[in-house]
This record gives sequence, structure tokens and C-alpha cells, in this order.
Amino acid sequence: MYRILRVAALLVTLTATLALAATTCAATAHAAGGQITALDMFRMLPATIFENTAEGLTEEEKQQLADEGETDFWAVIESTPEHFVVGALPLLDTRVSVRVFRADNGDTLAAMGVQNGEACALELWRRKADGRLAPVAAPDEPGIAEFFAAGYKLPTGMSPSVMLCLGQDDMEARALLWTATGLAQVKFDHRVLYRWNGSAFSKVVQPVDGK
Repeated sequence: MYRILRVAALLVTLTATLALAATTCAATAHAAGGQITALDMFRMLPATIFENTAEGLTEEEKQQLADEGETDFWAVIESTPEHFVVGALPLLDTRVSVRVFRADNGDTLAAMGVQNGEACALELWRRKADGRLAPVAAPDEPGIAEFFAAGYKLPTGMSPSVMLCLGQDDMEARALLWTATGLAQVKFDHRVLYRWNGSAFSKVVQPVDGK
């Protein structure tokens, strides 16, 4: 019973924190006469995406990073109205990005992504025009066949996996092929992108060479 009450209390606290952050950032953006920015969304959203990094980040450190541009383990690399990027010190090789996509109905969608070598992770959040925040399901991952020309068959012993990653302007599906000895080096025929159209993400399959 105690554990149930404790979990309930934590959920209430998190909800109140998100609501307060959303209200504060909305008021700031309104006072400035502008829209909600990527930095605003970074301030509002929980730091759960950092659980996919070796360094991690607490809520207190997240606010320090937003205010001062650096913590013991992270530094801001880029901050524009649409894009906010931080990198893990000292090499900045692990990066966490926030990209905002504006909806036709006044909502703001934020994609938070981690990039670390071949691995990536993604979270999607929606801020309603009234300030409410809610997680959003990511698009379905494509099948491995969509990365190859018609008729291609995987060699025996290869196991595919597909991840959704955040790019500079779009989301992109990334395919990896594994063998018993590790990651296989394979040339793919297609890229699979997800582009925002003002209301949803639409899938676009294009040749790797762009032709």
C-alpha cells in the first residue's frame, strides 16, 4: 500500500511540474510575442530521454543546462527557435536534440532524440495550444525490405533491426543488420524519412543516392 501511495505521489508531482513548466514557458513566449521554441520545449519536458545516455541528466541539471549552457557533463551546441542540441563533454560525441514541428491547429510537437554512434533513441511530445503536454506515439517502424530494391533477400544468418532517429529537419528510420559476430556492413538502396506536413508525419522512401 505504501508503494502504491508513493508512486501516486510521484505521478502527481511530475504532472504538476510539467504543468508549471508549460505555463511558465507559454507566458514567456507570449510576452516576447513569439512561438514556443525548442529551448522552451526542452525546459518543459522530463529528462527521460537522457536515460539512453551514459552520462544521464537530472531535472536540476537540465534547468542548469538550459539557463547556463553547460553542466559537468553536457554543453549546448546549437540553440535556434526550431532546434536545440546538447553534447556530452568532452568530445560531444553523444548528442541529444530537440526539434519542434508546428501544427496547423496551434499545437507544437517536440521530437527529442539521442544520437550515439550507430544507436539512437526517440521521444515525441505534443504541447496543446492551451499548454497541456502529452507523449505521442512515434510512427510505425518500416520493414527491412523498404531499405532495399525490389527482390532483395537477406543473406542467411543476418538479423535486422530498425530504429527511428531524429535528423536535422526530419525523422529518419535507421536499419542495422546483425550477424553472429556483430554489425554487418551493408549498402542500402533506400532511405526512409518521416516528414511533418502540419498535422502528421508522412513516410517518404527515396534512393540513397538521391536520384
